[in-house]
Amino acid sequence: MDVTRYRQAMIRATKWLLSQQDSDGRIQPVEHGVATYHKVPLAYALMGQIDRAATLVSWIQENSFDDEGDFAGHYPRPPLLEHFYSWSNSWLICGGHRLGHFGLSIPAMDFLLTLQHPQTGGFLSAGPEAGLRDHQDGLSTATAGLACLYGGQIEAAEAAGQFLLWLWDDQPGGAAAQLYYVAEQTDHIITDFEDEVAPYFAVNVSHRRQWYHVPALAGGFLALLYEATSEQAYLEGAHQYLQFVEGCARDRYTSETSAFLGWAAAIAFKVTDNANYERIAEQVATYLLTTQLENGTWLKGCMGSDITSDVVDATAEGIICLASLVESAAVAIRA
Repeated sequence: MDVTRYRQAMIRATKWLLSQQDSDGRIQPVEHGVATYHKVPLAYALMGQIDRAATLVSWIQENSFDDEGDFAGHYPRPPLLEHFYSWSNSWLICGGHRLGHFGLSIPAMDFLLTLQHPQTGGFLSAGPEAGLRDHQDGLSTATAGLACLYGGQIEAAEAAGQFLLWLWDDQPGGAAAQLYYVAEQTDHIITDFEDEVAPYFAVNVSHRRQWYHVPALAGGFLALLYEATSEQAYLEGAHQYLQFVEGCARDRYTSETSAFLGWAAAIAFKVTDNANYERIAEQVATYLLTTQLENGTWLKGCMGSDITSDVVDATAEGIICLASLVESAAVAIRA
């Protein structure tokens, strides 16, 4: 792994993020709310930008954080982040906890746990408006499970892990052609949906431009859950999800939704020392390095919605994913 180039890319990205932050802590474009800043606290934490992170967190607490622990302040979420409600909350919990801003991360965790289905362990897609018979999905569950790990909520993280294992094991006809990742009630995986919303429900191995981050995040989270618990089933689940992505179209390493595949492969490499995961991580990193603009940005992340805040989100996402590669390379060197 070319750790020096990864670090240089992360530094350029961080300098640009800092240039988008106002003196009161807000990140521009402020009108897009959590869509703009939800990954920035974690990116700042990974880059040691403690002072800038503190001013951002203070602004979030004053302008977005409510008494219930949700981020439902002055600025509405774009439709995609309404559909996957806990996505933004989960990344803000990861960042807040990593920074030690427990006045944000602990109440936010308490709210997030109200979105976990008490029987399945999956997280409700639509957030506080959802009922227990409504959609739960693998994307929300993997990121919320990651937040649970950051917050030391191991029981909730394991429940999320069990949901992801069930989701894999109960795939209609196996996961050879498509990975369906949305369920409803306690035992029904949704396989019938309109073509225009297909990315919200399934990843198809034969089509390009798929949401590769969905199985990637599931695999990365399960690998971390294995690291936390030593439970072999979680490691097996991580292998299955990541092997599924390996069977997808050729753009799996070179898509706007590929960065978290590099993140997950780096985690799996750190946990297993499997050279194939190192290769995957390096291929995604090569894509990230070649698509980074001269000003340090990436134009669109995995949940891009064609709004101007996508650049901030993608740039923070690039830092988070490259940091995983740097960490795994350091572990490999020490070994």
